[in-house]
Amino acid sequence: MSSDPGLREDSQTSGHEARWEQHNSERRSRILRAAVELLEEAQAGTDVSVRQISARAGLAKSVVYRQFEGREDLDRRIRSHLIDDFSRTLEAGLDTSHGSVEQIIARTIRAVADWMADHPRLDEFARTGPTHEGPADVDAVTSLKLRMSQRARDVLTSIADQLGVDTDDGIFDTLPFAVVTMVEGTLTHWVHDPDPTRSREQIVDELTTLTRYVLDGAIRSVGLSVDPRMELTDLIAQLSARDA
Repeated sequence: MSSDPGLREDSQTSGHEARWEQHNSERRSRILRAAVELLEEAQAGTDVSVRQISARAGLAKSVVYRQFEGREDLDRRIRSHLIDDFSRTLEAGLDTSHGSVEQIIARTIRAVADWMADHPRLDEFARTGPTHEGPADVDAVTSLKLRMSQRARDVLTSIADQLGVDTDDGIFDTLPFAVVTMVEGTLTHWVHDPDPTRSREQIVDELTTLTRYVLDGAIRSVGLSVDPRMELTDLIAQLSARDA
């Protein structure tokens, strides 16, 4: 064991900094959770003040200001918190380890419909500005659309690679963003319709069918034909064995 006082002091300082950073991280999470709760409770179009957030978090207002660089920074981090949380739900929907193509599409679209319909104030707030990490001219919902488009593109490319399918024509680059934009735009219209003619289950079913048609067309363009009701893992194994 080293007896160097300088090394012991550096170790103690490093440990103190790590504990302090963890303490600050926990406070930031507490503040962000409080802000989300208040946004959920607020009336449409009303602001949630720093005073309300600090009171809900059980902290002094000065503590909130010390954790962030100002109200704009706080708002951007709230949006990041929302989008990261929602992204985890969507990632679960896009899990290709279980379910048919149709089931994977349906549960992902249902997750979007549920979030938009059940959390209208959070959806509204996410559209008011950028995330902490994103560019200033891109709102949080658009950042999420880009993130999920990239995730869907990665999934499609991975499957195509497993099957040895040539995707150089770029159709799988265009498809994900087109589908994500269609789904988000349609659900936004549905959520804000004061007298919707379709139930949540109906709009999810219709968007699932439309997405399946678009995906089927893209798949056929690269020379494949698939049964969307077949378990995806079995489908990939079947196609791989056929081409072996």
